[in-house]
Amino acid sequence: MKALNLQKLLHALVVTEECSLVAASKRLHITQSALTRSVKSLEDDLGIAIFRRKSTGVELTNEGERLMKRARALLEQAGEFRSEARSLSSGSRSVVSFGLDPILSHNLLSTQLKTLISESRLMQIQVKVDSRSTLLAMLLEKSIDFFIADISDFKPSDTSNINIENLQHLRGSFFVRRRHPLSQQQHVSRADIYSYPILTPANVHESIWEELRWHGVDADKTERRQQLICPDMTILKDVTINSDAVLASSDLSVAEECRKGKLVRVDHRITDRSDFRSIGLVTLKDGKLGIHTKEIMSSLAATLRDISAP
Repeated sequence: MKALNLQKLLHALVVTEECSLVAASKRLHITQSALTRSVKSLEDDLGIAIFRRKSTGVELTNEGERLMKRARALLEQAGEFRSEARSLSSGSRSVVSFGLDPILSHNLLSTQLKTLISESRLMQIQVKVDSRSTLLAMLLEKSIDFFIADISDFKPSDTSNINIENLQHLRGSFFVRRRHPLSQQQHVSRADIYSYPILTPANVHESIWEELRWHGVDADKTERRQQLICPDMTILKDVTINSDAVLASSDLSVAEECRKGKLVRVDHRITDRSDFRSIGLVTLKDGKLGIHTKEIMSSLAATLRDISAP
């Protein structure tokens, strides 16, 4: 078999999409006879008939249908290959921008930063750490290429223009400093927890915090709750260690502080598994991602899948 000619493959793919040699030749800006010769040459090279003629144009054979599915992916890969080669030869710097949930940023970046830096000679990398709602807005505005965040509370209206890939389930808990009044109690109630200031990244159980921001645990009792929302987990942990505030966070984000005895998980029993949050990779449905973006996205996703919270 001869070496595969990508131009002939492209010609066949356009014929497949147009179902007509006449329409395909106009789209490709070549004569119909030249297109016919190109398709026939490809069929000879492969040793199979890709198309069969019919009164209204052409249609794929069974073998042709299977090959054209592969042809599209192959041509896309070839396009990415050429794009990367041009980038390398010209010394141009492509830009990759992505977002991370505050509860994930430290763990993911601390393990991936060396890899990201090693690629920086080819590109500029922009990392946005913010709440899920802010990251979603940035994605829809196309100011970031993708983001990884808590996807548990997405509404159907949020997902019409995005793709979501579930990556991991992380447990969320309440944490306090060592020797905090709640640290020695068993079966701590929600009322006891919310009697202290609550510290949280903006998107952890967002609907719950919004409700409790102005109302007590008792729905009939109106009372403003003390709450600090901040996407910087380092600040939140420092405040928790040095005050009576209660930190609402994933176990993953405070694993080191718990191992060192600086933070303690509150014994707050939850039976409906609502303390487990789904972490996912979010991209635009119509987004076209560059090869560098795909590599970083794949690396971050693989790292998160391998993470096991204590």
